Amino acid sequence: MDRARVVVALLAVAVIVGGAGAAGGVRVDNWETYPAGPLDLKTTWKPYPSEQAFKHAPTVVRDGDRPALRLQTDDEPMRIGRTVKIDPRETPWLTWDWKVVVLPAGGDLRNERRNDQAGRVMVMFDGMKGLLYVWDTTAPVGAESRSEGFEMFKRALIAVRSGPQQLGQWDRQRRNVRADYQRIFKDEPRTIKWIGLESHSNDTHTRTEVLFGAVRFEPR
Repeated sequence: MDRARVVVALLAVAVIVGGAGAAGGVRVDNWETYPAGPLDLKTTWKPYPSEQAFKHAPTVVRDGDRPALRLQTDDEPMRIGRTVKIDPRETPWLTWDWKVVVLPAGGDLRNERRNDQAGRVMVMFDGMKGLLYVWDTTAPVGAESRSEGFEMFKRALIAVRSGPQQLGQWDRQRRNVRADYQRIFKDEPRTIKWIGLESHSNDTHTRTEVLFGAVRFEPR
């Protein structure tokens, strides 16, 4: 994975979408505003670090009565994100729904040569720091992987789900991103400026499939 390209692309984003924080929370997803089919990647949601050709286009679907985004990969990384402006002091709780259908065989965030996950939710803060919450194939819940000290973009991957249990079922996760940031980076987080939804299979040369539903920040 070319982390330098990811950083440059995110720094170049200037359009701000969403609120800085609100008593009722900040919604990130908007799948119901799109027709079923390939997601329009020229408006709110964009691939990063740059435009790229995917083997399977990110697709808006209806899973029962739930609108969702489906990401499918085949020996490739897929990153879809949007700009936001969210104050983690006001709305520190990130809640999201996801359904993993296919895990990358052998994926493990603890091994840089096999660091693939079916689902990642990436939270990027001002100051070149990021948190990625992942559904890992092998690493246990609570396992973490942090970037090396010499890297410009400091990030931490945190396993919040592991293995095939609940594969094919909707799962809801809730994390206090402010508390996670304070614990990992030993500092107070600055504004959240980017939310990414990702799926990776390029390290393991396998494939993945995941659906993302509601994504929002809440005050408590």
